[in-house]
Amino acid sequence: MITIDTIQWYLKEAATLGVKEFYFTGGEPFLHPQIVDILQEALKYGPTTVLSNGTLITEGLSQTLAQVSRISIHKLEFRVSLESFIEEENDQIRGMGSFKRAIRGIQSLVHAGSNPIITVADWSKYGKFTKETTEGFQSVERSLNIPQLRLKKLPLVLLGRCAEFVRPYDESERVTEKCFDNYPMDNLQCTTSRIVTSKGVFVCPILIAAPKAWMGWTLGESLGSYTMESPACYTCRTSGLTCKNEEPKLIVRNTDRELVNEFYATAAIRPQKELCCPSNYTPADLSHIPPEVLDISYGCGSPVTQANIEPGESVLDLGSGGGIDCFIAAKMAGEQGQVIGIDMTDEMLRNANASREIVARNLGFDNVRFMKGFLEEIPLADECVDLVTSNCVINLSAQKEKVFQEIFRVLRTGGRFVISDIVSDREVPVSMKRDKILWSECISGAVTEEEFFHITKKLGFYGLEVANRYLYKEVDGFKFYSVTARGYKYMKSRECKYTGQYAIYKGPFSSISDDDGHTYPVGISVEICTDTAWKLSNPPYKGMFIISDMQNKEVKTSCGPKCC
Repeated sequence: MITIDTIQWYLKEAATLGVKEFYFTGGEPFLHPQIVDILQEALKYGPTTVLSNGTLITEGLSQTLAQVSRISIHKLEFRVSLESFIEEENDQIRGMGSFKRAIRGIQSLVHAGSNPIITVADWSKYGKFTKETTEGFQSVERSLNIPQLRLKKLPLVLLGRCAEFVRPYDESERVTEKCFDNYPMDNLQCTTSRIVTSKGVFVCPILIAAPKAWMGWTLGESLGSYTMESPACYTCRTSGLTCKNEEPKLIVRNTDRELVNEFYATAAIRPQKELCCPSNYTPADLSHIPPEVLDISYGCGSPVTQANIEPGESVLDLGSGGGIDCFIAAKMAGEQGQVIGIDMTDEMLRNANASREIVARNLGFDNVRFMKGFLEEIPLADECVDLVTSNCVINLSAQKEKVFQEIFRVLRTGGRFVISDIVSDREVPVSMKRDKILWSECISGAVTEEEFFHITKKLGFYGLEVANRYLYKEVDGFKFYSVTARGYKYMKSRECKYTGQYAIYKGPFSSISDDDGHTYPVGISVEICTDTAWKLSNPPYKGMFIISDMQNKEVKTSCGPKCC
């Protein structure tokens, strides 16, 4: 087995190369007698994941790992592999009894406060194990009792046992140069990762038995190119296979929505003063709104007052509740503007529509409408609004990334979101996620502040800002903060075009960098592409730069895929 001293050496080298994440796989990593010490070392350098078959994970080990996770500055994740959710099917591949041991391992992790990702092989392409998504899945879901089941479905690599059980690769299943025409090479795992073993560095974990996949004894030596001769490379190219923890699928139970719906339906009828924290609205913002709206307004900030709404803009408020933020936005957007509130709770929608007529009379115009819908399935067309707001509702969704995908979809280019929500100082444990009251009170569903901004940036939002932040409450030693954040939508062109434009940063900092990694020293002209020129001329960067006029209207250069 690889020694802890060797791993420490590689971790230090990895740090000098900018490695961001670490994964431990095997065989079975928990066979290593020093695995706990090894994970503690890795967690000093970055987020760490263990890829396990789950059969050696006990209650005692899970508690030890939970303690390691609690004292670490980086996140510790676990992935447990199953071939199928049907015991008999799984054990055909993994061996008799492996399914029950894996389920016990998963349950041990859950009891210790972890929420492991479950990886399931996708056999459906080959006509096998198709029952996995029906009774088998439902049975496992019930037995695990996980608040949100996280799934990562992996395609089959037709090597080893899988080749015996299904078939080996066909001669036609090989990558060619044509496979990579207009294909982003960063999508390939081997572009951005290497696997370290006791026998040196290999290009990927699938190919550690292939002599040509050996890249050297150090990570530095392994940075050269690799000729993709293995048929397994065909699976990576055609399926997007990656070992990374990218976007494991969250299985959403309808009971989660039903719980929140029932909770806020009651709050619409009987005001709950203890719900969330006070929003800082001024009397001028509320002068046209009936008092009963204030009694059923629950939030953790005032996103609308931070949104700088211009007359004539179209505004979407998610989780609009009794309508307070919509009614404030209506006054700011004016008669030529439009405000849409979306909520899933019938009682809240009835109250909001009843108050809408009074607001319209007080304003002298009617520019608000309310619709029933879900955050994850916004019932609006693409690119139809200038601004999306929400006040302490995204944390109630089990599919936060899907919510932000929808926000990105409905925003026009250059549009923005301004969102107030609750975030946590560290990952919320499973015990809190099981608490129905804490879930409805915006605690159990909170993500960390780092994760909130990671999601939004990954989906393409730029110019992210924190407009407001304060401590909301502390529960069992976990701190929860109310944060109001802004972000902007921009759709890049297919390639960067240079037409002779320059940007000069006006200060006051000695230099700054934008979301695309361009650095601007104060007072120095920096050549920029047309995409960047547009962005720097518009909010939130507007006014920070002097943008030169075009010197030449003919395109001079195309900077290639890594420019922006």
